[in-house]
Amino acid sequence: MANPLRLFFGFQGRIGRAAYWIGLIALVAVSPFSFWAVLSDNPFAEVMSLTRDTGLAGLGWSLALLYPLAALNTKRLHDLGQSGLLGLLFYAPAAITAVTFFTGWHPEVDNALMYAQWAAWWFGAAGLWFLVRLGFYRGTSGPNKYDV
Repeated sequence: MANPLRLFFGFQGRIGRAAYWIGLIALVAVSPFSFWAVLSDNPFAEVMSLTRDTGLAGLGWSLALLYPLAALNTKRLHDLGQSGLLGLLFYAPAAITAVTFFTGWHPEVDNALMYAQWAAWWFGAAGLWFLVRLGFYRGTSGPNKYDV
């Protein structure tokens, strides 16, 4: 298995499913949003409440966790023979949604928040697809163009 620094901070190379799951569980463990949402009977409401309560500090923490998550997912995509840029299909819209929630309920973002609630379902489906694809599909056998 990859060393922790390479696992969470490097975008080169490949990782298998076991390293991916270990890294993902570690990131969920240090994310208060993930931890409390898992324990809640209403995860969406719990995350929304934590988001409003933490404000910019929560946004900063979430953005700090996005970097190691992007590194982890990129290397797993590489193992599947795909570009890490495919991860932008999930990260960019999720980041936009997170920013609208963390910055508050300003009148100028009312329309964005209305669409963000609809989009949350779509991003949840995309997240589930990423989880299944990255967590359960076997990587390419033998070398591929992403080997270092």
